[in-house]
Amino acid sequence: MKFSVETIDRKDYAAVRGIIADSYKNDGPNTDGDEVDMVDRLRSGEGYQSQFEVVAKDDNHQVIGHALMVPATVRSATHKFPIVSIVEIGVLSKYRNHGVGQEMVIELETRARLAGYRAVSAIDNSDFFFKNNYVPADNFDILPTVNVDFNANLIKPLFDGALFQKGGKIYYPEEFFGVRSTNY
Repeated sequence: MKFSVETIDRKDYAAVRGIIADSYKNDGPNTDGDEVDMVDRLRSGEGYQSQFEVVAKDDNHQVIGHALMVPATVRSATHKFPIVSIVEIGVLSKYRNHGVGQEMVIELETRARLAGYRAVSAIDNSDFFFKNNYVPADNFDILPTVNVDFNANLIKPLFDGALFQKGGKIYYPEEFFGVRSTNY
């Protein structure tokens, strides 16, 4: 199957809403029903960077997948540093298990590395991120600030030693939690 991964364009927003809804159909433990609105809120936040939102398109240029990564911060009493977090990923059901999600993650990781970030985090209860070399963040003494199982708080260092003695808690943008930024 041929597809491309590219930076999202505003004209893709409607298709992305459908992909997000399709991705969480019958997926009880991985959804709180706010995913579509969360993506809209994150796009309106001051930390949003369009190069960190990608879509996968088939050879007819139809959107078949979507992934969004946002800046986050790891903070402790002695230090803080920026990371990015993949907060949304979805592929239309008939295109799953063809490497679409994996290619979007690889593209986002490459963009994060080029932008100078140390690591990419994700919150996920499935095996998808484990298969893409993510590990529980508590391996690096990095803890969640959201109520998730420790094994669902995942991270992938982007270079050797990236997280050496860098423990702390991950803080997400306020839009992640249902608060829309007023900095328009």
